[in-house]
Amino acid sequence: MLTPEQIAALRDAAGKVADPINDFLLDDIARRIAGAGQLTSTAAYQVWRAQQLGLSRRKIKKRLRQLLGVNRRMLKELLTQAAEVGYNFDIRQFPGRAVPFHKNEAIQQIVAAAVKLAQEDFTNLTQTLGMIDPYGKALPLQEAYRSCMDYAFKQVITGAADYNTAIRRTKNLADMGVRVIDYESGVHTSLEAAARRNIMSGLGLMNGQIERQNHDDLGCDGWEISAHAASAPDHEPIQGKQYSDAAYTALNNALVRRIGTLNCGHLAFPIILGVNSPQWTDEQLRKFREDNEKGITYQGRHYTGYEATQMQRSIETSMRKQKRKILIDEATGDKRKLQTDQIRLVRLSEEY
Repeated sequence: MLTPEQIAALRDAAGKVADPINDFLLDDIARRIAGAGQLTSTAAYQVWRAQQLGLSRRKIKKRLRQLLGVNRRMLKELLTQAAEVGYNFDIRQFPGRAVPFHKNEAIQQIVAAAVKLAQEDFTNLTQTLGMIDPYGKALPLQEAYRSCMDYAFKQVITGAADYNTAIRRTKNLADMGVRVIDYESGVHTSLEAAARRNIMSGLGLMNGQIERQNHDDLGCDGWEISAHAASAPDHEPIQGKQYSDAAYTALNNALVRRIGTLNCGHLAFPIILGVNSPQWTDEQLRKFREDNEKGITYQGRHYTGYEATQMQRSIETSMRKQKRKILIDEATGDKRKLQTDQIRLVRLSEEY
């Protein structure tokens, strides 16, 4: 079983897998937008744009191949380490009755399948990359590049804005970041959110398969749900409890968010009823509930412990967006905007 802290660390690491791709693409497009804003001849601009789009396509493909290679290794390390930690927790509960992690062929097959699926899912994500253009439309990468270049050029050539203003008006790219677009439905989400969701979902499925294998191999007849502070309201009443096989199956099937899915910080691990004592006492679980309800008061508003953690996540997202704004400011040479955005990042860091 993974601890809540380990799950949170994995969730953060999963999101960061996408950061190098985000940074590269935003830096690249910012430099090209800056170049578009400086051109004054329509004919010269059309030639330049065609050249730049061709260059960017080759550069993007080359760099993505490099980044994907690194990230695929990271995914393998994340999932393998998580599997070993969870497996070792289980077998320590039943000393002398289990095969060590590296010698258990069934578990190794589960991990290998999970790693392969996660890597394929991540590759698929990068094949549907897009951006939000200055008009608020989610477009494939090349179309977004073209739209952003055209927007900056038209702003300058028509006199609607000076060069620096035209550049700044395309900065919604930093706010929206790189997107993953479902081209059939038009639904889109940030690359890091999509990567985190896919990786954590894969982790949950892999963990469930490993726990089920351990349950059967060790002759277990029940399950215990892990517990942690600041639990979400839907899972707080059931955390830390032990259930028979039938009771746990019925409970999990009745949940809107099944254990270990959709950002859930809980895991279920196998037990033998009447033999394995609960990991958490009634007093500890009561303390979790009381502390969660007590929460904190920040700037005149009360937050439960769970709500406070969600606020932290929100600030983390804002800090990530602010760092991207700084990256684009540096790429476009906008010194005044760079200073403003750096100050804003410092304030967000202090609040965090």
